[in-house]
Amino acid sequence: MNSEQQKEFLQATAWLRPFTRWAARFSFKTSGFLPGVIRNAPLKLVKALLARQQKRMESGCKHG
Repeated sequence: MNSEQQKEFLQATAWLRPFTRWAARFSFKTSGFLPGVIRNAPLKLVKALLARQQKRMESGCKHG
């Protein structure tokens, strides 16, 4: 990714940042009493959304 593509990616995923922060806090704060599958589910969702956006950008698709 060149710097222009990185800028586009950051702009396209800006809406996801608050959820990402929340997901990280949730994972850390529940580490003592929730199983990893549940604790990390929000982070895995973020990862999937980011991977999907990156794939779209690399393929040249321009969606919303």
